Amino acid sequence: MRMQRRTFLAGIAASAATSGLAAPAMAQSEASRVLTYVPPQGLQILDPHFTTLNNVSFYGHYVYDMLYSVDANYRARPQMAEGHTVSQDLLTWEIKLRKGLKFHDGEPVRAQDCVASIKRWGQRDGFGAALLSYTDEVVASDDTTIRFRLKKPFGVLPDALAHPVASPCVIMPERIAATPISQQVTETIGSGPLRFVRDEFVPGEHALFEKNPDYVPRQDPNSGLSGGKVIHFDRIQWKALPDASTAAAALQAGEIDWWDTVHFDLLDLLRSDPNLKVEVSDPSLMNFIRFQNGQAPFNNVELRRAVASAVDQTIYTRALVTSGDMQTCAAIYPCRLPGVKELGKELIGGEKDWAAIAEKVKASGYDGTEIVILNATDNVWTAPMGPILLDMCKKIGLNARVDQGDLNTISQRRATNKPLSEGGWSMFAFLASTPVLASPLTAVVARGLGEKGWPGDNDDPELEQRISDWIAAPSDEERLQKLNDVHERLWETVPLVPLASYSQYTGYRGDLTGYIQSVVPIPWGVRRSA
Repeated sequence: MRMQRRTFLAGIAASAATSGLAAPAMAQSEASRVLTYVPPQGLQILDPHFTTLNNVSFYGHYVYDMLYSVDANYRARPQMAEGHTVSQDLLTWEIKLRKGLKFHDGEPVRAQDCVASIKRWGQRDGFGAALLSYTDEVVASDDTTIRFRLKKPFGVLPDALAHPVASPCVIMPERIAATPISQQVTETIGSGPLRFVRDEFVPGEHALFEKNPDYVPRQDPNSGLSGGKVIHFDRIQWKALPDASTAAAALQAGEIDWWDTVHFDLLDLLRSDPNLKVEVSDPSLMNFIRFQNGQAPFNNVELRRAVASAVDQTIYTRALVTSGDMQTCAAIYPCRLPGVKELGKELIGGEKDWAAIAEKVKASGYDGTEIVILNATDNVWTAPMGPILLDMCKKIGLNARVDQGDLNTISQRRATNKPLSEGGWSMFAFLASTPVLASPLTAVVARGLGEKGWPGDNDDPELEQRISDWIAAPSDEERLQKLNDVHERLWETVPLVPLASYSQYTGYRGDLTGYIQSVVPIPWGVRRSA
């Protein structure tokens, strides 16, 4: 049940003096060198290749570095790379590492480390898998040169390596990158601007990062995730505060500096505080249903289409948005992106005739098989989706139940393809950000890679062929047409369905300056004014 706004805000006032975040005693000058940040969820997994969870990607950008980073327009820019050259036939790429790169253990970053990291990452990430499928060989020509020899042209190679969230291609030492992708790495040694303090780590609750004194930032101006990563704090600590009233009260009281994800219910309250700043961090988040396409009953495309036709985006969006803008978008890719058409209007638009949709469910051959909806209760952006999905399922005659848990637990469960009798699942709601959905290759949630791809076992060779055609398109105009071909296939098979579209906001103390808008809450450039 959704908490009423009046009751929720009353809780804020009551908790302002009892937020439970008693700060450790320290001198004011010492405190000014520490930034306290509240992530979307508590950090538990420490392997950015292993999972698509956003907070793990955020951690990855702190501790590790990448060969390329995306700028504010989602274009790939060199980061660890000094630059690259491409042969005339477009089949050989050579990437040169810039000078001064060191891992946190003092060892230099070598091309061999990059090759091992790319190969591991490409076993999990959809964009990476596509790149490696086009690659005949990726090797270290020498300690500072990575060479790709391709089977056919892959013009978006830097974009693949710059993919910022949902399993980013962070660079690890070769010996750590040798860890099978089915296992999480056990060491946290990167070459990024911050070092992870393992001894201070309390999974799900607290994480501490220290400034890396050996890091050499680029001299380029900042834009998105690209440019110089200059850290102005000695330490950055993450504190998990899953209760929104506690987090808001702590921000107002100055007990924390930065709250990553401001709830819509609290936007007006925090904007009215002269000591705080509230800004858009991502202008186009989207929530989706993900079906378990490889298991009954949703291995039946006609049943998936029947359920999709029951989706009313306004209901799901209103469960989230009480302030700020409200959007609808009958597309798999964000409607704000160039060339994206609302190809799903015919299927999910219009008034809902529940009796007629229930007949579609019966006509699909649905036999009453139980449907298990996974719902992460500590993710404010998706938690309201579970009860609404359950209500929708019951209205159209589906035998459904909701299994609830924290995001980390739900994420580990959704990663399996086990049948329901062994702890499997049927559907869950998830959110995806603009960089994830920016193209058919970055949209790992909308690929057809089967068990090798994102949870849900969508095995669709036709979809993958259309994505290959998009990659091979010789011009921007033809690539837009191929994008529509991919998009049409997704609406034919509906492995996922868009539920809601909205902006995400972040809030921080007014004495912080240098905030850089990015889907990743990057701390470089941020400093405390005198």
